[in-house]
Amino acid sequence: MVTDVQFEPGEVEVVSLARAKKHLRLEASFTEEDDLIESYISAAIEASENFIGGHILEKDMTIKMNAFDSPLVFEAFPLQSVTAVKYYALGSEVLTEMLPGNYILTTSGPKVFSIRFKESVPQTAERFDAVTVIVKVGNAAGKTPKAVQQAILLQVGDMYERREDRTEVIATAAMSLLRPYKKY
Repeated sequence: MVTDVQFEPGEVEVVSLARAKKHLRLEASFTEEDDLIESYISAAIEASENFIGGHILEKDMTIKMNAFDSPLVFEAFPLQSVTAVKYYALGSEVLTEMLPGNYILTTSGPKVFSIRFKESVPQTAERFDAVTVIVKVGNAAGKTPKAVQQAILLQVGDMYERREDRTEVIATAAMSLLRPYKKY
């Protein structure tokens, strides 16, 4: 049973501050609002991820379980790879990494994946984090679709120009750009 899921963001930049400033028609030398614009970029990425139901930023997704599930079924979109499968063996306090040849990643749907173990899984210590699976999700460096980048820039522009709360907009150009990437 899954006991915890955590995300650790990577170093990949989806939209740079320089590009956002160019979109906002601001001079590169104007630095007074850089922190504000960077927060708009972060908020736009988060809003976009929520809209599409997936990850835009590359990050490590860590799944902790109290024992092996075979198969281990989880949701992630887009999924790049399995980074590691680690476990505490019964009677051990040392984290052991399973060899990649002992498991296989399979697709169960557009957002659903499973890790199937080729051999019987080892018995684990009785603890909430007995098994840790780390997968890489999101877009690799330079692989974020241009439409997603543009949707983020449009949202940054909207936040920059309208600095007050307002009623929710039903459909926007940003949503139209993101819609093909939305997974239901």
